[in-house]
Amino acid sequence: MSFSEFVRLPAVAGLRRAKAPATAVSARAAPPRPSPVPVLRLAYTLTDDQVAGLVPGLLARLAGFQRVGTVVLELDGVADLDLGARQALCGLRSLLERRGTDLRLVITSRQARDALATAAEHRLGPDVVHDCARAAILAAYAQVPGPGLVDSVMRAALAAPPDAL
Repeated sequence: MSFSEFVRLPAVAGLRRAKAPATAVSARAAPPRPSPVPVLRLAYTLTDDQVAGLVPGLLARLAGFQRVGTVVLELDGVADLDLGARQALCGLRSLLERRGTDLRLVITSRQARDALATAAEHRLGPDVVHDCARAAILAAYAQVPGPGLVDSVMRAALAAPPDAL
């Protein structure tokens, strides 16, 4: 007897057809909702005496928010990043990653960007450092789930000036 003949046999012949267990048809899982504040744009003037205040100041600023998707930190007045500043930025990035927040740096000085890229002890990566705020914000919104459209929220984020830290 072939399999196709077996399937056609009635149940009264002593053979019962196996029924597949019923499975509930669920709706397609919705993508995760974006965070309430997808991008927080801050400006900070980084000098040698203000490096120590960067991490506590930023964490105090984030305490007011439930969740922030990405912090875009514009570092003003940076001609060169010394070892202390690079270590502070690496520590800040690891603290933010534990919170579930990304960090994007805006450093307009090409020398400072090159020094940060060639430093052996940094762990920031080239995708974290940008030359302008627009590139950093667009990259941050590109990570948010959903369609990558320039909508009114993104236009407002691009047009808004940064908050001072």
